[in-house]
Amino acid sequence: MTVTHIGKLVPLEGYRGIASLIVLLHHYFLAFSPMTTGYLEGLRTPGSLSGAYYFFMFNGNAAVSFFFVLSGFVLCWSYFNDGDQHRLVKSFVKRFPRLVFIVTVTTVLSYFLFHFGLYHFADAGLRSGSPWLASFGGAGWTPGFEPGFPAAFAQGVTTFFTGLSSYNANLWTMKPEFFGSMIVYMLAGFISIVLGRRYLLYSFVVLSISSLGYNPLIFPFVLGVFLSVRVAQGVRPLPLPVCLILIVFGLYLLGYVIPEEHYAWASPVPGSVAGTFRTALHALGSGLIIYATLSNERLFRSMTGRVFVMLGKISFPLYLVHTLVICSLSSATYVALSDEGWTAPAVLILVFVVTLAASVAASWPLSRLDDWWVAKVNKASRKLLTRPEAA
Repeated sequence: MTVTHIGKLVPLEGYRGIASLIVLLHHYFLAFSPMTTGYLEGLRTPGSLSGAYYFFMFNGNAAVSFFFVLSGFVLCWSYFNDGDQHRLVKSFVKRFPRLVFIVTVTTVLSYFLFHFGLYHFADAGLRSGSPWLASFGGAGWTPGFEPGFPAAFAQGVTTFFTGLSSYNANLWTMKPEFFGSMIVYMLAGFISIVLGRRYLLYSFVVLSISSLGYNPLIFPFVLGVFLSVRVAQGVRPLPLPVCLILIVFGLYLLGYVIPEEHYAWASPVPGSVAGTFRTALHALGSGLIIYATLSNERLFRSMTGRVFVMLGKISFPLYLVHTLVICSLSSATYVALSDEGWTAPAVLILVFVVTLAASVAASWPLSRLDDWWVAKVNKASRKLLTRPEAA
């Protein structure tokens, strides 16, 4: 059996969990030591890590692009393998209810943290010098903000269409994720029904240029779909060393933020397209990692253990909840330790331990709740979309 015939893509789900951890690390440094990574231009110093080749470990925006490529790949993977159009329609219908429940749970949770005075981000942001933290994770918080339960609930339901994220800064990705998913399903049908898997390269080039010109965040989804259909057609197995080289190069591309130090070769790129160029590099790096992982069975099977399964299960809840932890418990810990006169390195180490432990601990019950909800959505969709011949 080859990798391309294995139905459950545990390594890719594990990658999603790793990407969530990278976003957590990215936000941790933005909150409590913004000059270390130098991700924010105004807080960049000669000693910042933003031009280093290993910056992929701290690059939260690159991790988001990885999420989008993964969505493009995984959402249509089953369809490209079995050609079941009914499955594609059912997945299309399920996408919104699949996402909305756990997102709304976290916005309501955020409301209660506001209501009971458990957020300490404003004080902690002033002490750490982080405008990102002081504004509630870049959500634009001001002292005049008045939280309300109906507003929090409504935002959880509507953020997929409005892009509003005042109760959870991470929700800014939900709008591109949802609309990108809809594009994935429609594009998968177009490729299979209209193109018949012909002219894939030409179609990919045209759609890539179009998406990058219209909205760069759509490009990772487009890349993921075409990569999915290509792998479903069958890939020639690659030697393990070649796959590892592709993964390392992919990680290097994911580390790009600014054209300095190890990325000085990107200096000629005009500033007017710098953001588009960055997103394209991140998407291409993500695609290389996914392709390499699926091109060697030994590599693939080495990442199907319990750790990758667990990372996959908590990935979405971890992504949603960690900013709430940073702005509440982590910020309170940071303020308390700073007031006690702890050294800066000791404060940062302990706050990171608290952030990671609390975020993972909160993610686990949320993942169980999400499993329960997904089972309900699957059951309802089977009843609503039963094949006519099976009725």
